[in-house]
Amino acid sequence: MKTPVLETERLFLTPLYEADANGVFGWAGDEEVSRFMRYARHRDIEETRKWLKEEEALQERDTSYNFGFRLRQTKELVGSGGLMFNQEQGVWELGYNLRRDCWNCGYATEAVGAVLSFAEHTLHIHRIIADHAKENPASGRVLEKNGFVYVKDGSYKKRDGSRTFESREYLWKSQDQEKDPAARNEVERYYDEEYEEWDRLAWHKTEFEVTKRYMREFISEGTQKILDIGGGPGRYAIFLAQQGHEVTLLDLSGKNIRQALEKAEEAGVKLDSCIHGDALRLSEYLYKEEQFDVVLLMGPLYHLLRREDREKALWEALRVLKPGGLIFASFISDYAPIQDFASGLYDFGDADRLLSYLEDGRNRKEEGDFTTAYFTSKKEAEELMAQAGLTQLVFAGVENILCGRENILHGLSEELQEKWMDLAFRLSCDQNLIGMNEHFLYIGRKPVADRG
Repeated sequence: MKTPVLETERLFLTPLYEADANGVFGWAGDEEVSRFMRYARHRDIEETRKWLKEEEALQERDTSYNFGFRLRQTKELVGSGGLMFNQEQGVWELGYNLRRDCWNCGYATEAVGAVLSFAEHTLHIHRIIADHAKENPASGRVLEKNGFVYVKDGSYKKRDGSRTFESREYLWKSQDQEKDPAARNEVERYYDEEYEEWDRLAWHKTEFEVTKRYMREFISEGTQKILDIGGGPGRYAIFLAQQGHEVTLLDLSGKNIRQALEKAEEAGVKLDSCIHGDALRLSEYLYKEEQFDVVLLMGPLYHLLRREDREKALWEALRVLKPGGLIFASFISDYAPIQDFASGLYDFGDADRLLSYLEDGRNRKEEGDFTTAYFTSKKEAEELMAQAGLTQLVFAGVENILCGRENILHGLSEELQEKWMDLAFRLSCDQNLIGMNEHFLYIGRKPVADRG
């Protein structure tokens, strides 16, 4: 969404342009104003023009909304501020500064209130962070008047590294905030503290390799803009970045996001963005519709127990997918618990309980080692995707004849592994083998709107 114009009793909040350089330099070039800001004082107006050019370029993106504060009566610029998505923390952050002769007039409080109203009612943002230097308590009073609550002490540095400030950190929550699924829930704890997802795909090589083959086959050559929702520590995201694509990764686990950044650096690639967030609240991070050529939904659909939540996650994914774009979605088969025990002929306990997954795919953490999950049949998965208006291109069982044979597979030579992978790929759409799989891969195309 492009930065709009907002109004208050005494102010207009407008986008900033290079032509505003003279007004902006009035505070950006003031040592006293910039003293506690992260930016260094602008030395001349050319530095201000350069910054404004950068701001203009950000106006078409959905990760930054920066406003100039103008007096209603004179249209004179007296400050600036707005919202920036903090990719490291996966949350929106507020900032503002005001020309020195306009301090103590209530303008900052008024402008911040307008920005928060825009965030809540237009962008549907529910959480925003902010901080201020302890030496600058007036900034804290602006935050508190607008409903920010003190969270903890911290520190921050100026971008040029010249100073470090002890700070107070704040959090704002919208008044009508519903229960936040992105809170640190049981699934998030599982991937943060109990499970190593990066190693899982290294061990379950068939799933990983067969899925990559489908990606190579269906994702066009040349740079494609790809969103990987629930992509864990980024194995698929990094693979696709290595193919030359621009990849944004979003995952519920903070550990997975940090690991993705580390693994991408080790692989010598750069992910376009890494967002710590929730598939159900995608609009809080990505507002622009129809911006991705390909969307991967390779985890959320099997971690959401309620059908309405699975439908919402799918709807959010399709909202940001271009017409004619591709979606790759993963499901855990309702035969997966049976195959898991069968892989080592382990004692499965109650046979009726094991077979019950074929009727009710809900799995809860207290029932085993795995976290909250939903196991689905081929029929149910296909119905979910068809209901969303997608055209099915592939429905594959990615393990099939190699399901549960990891111990043997990893003992083979690379050449023989490749031969078996090739066979598994060729058999992946054989419907006679569907119950042998632990994971299903769906590939579909979003329809192109009829302009006639």
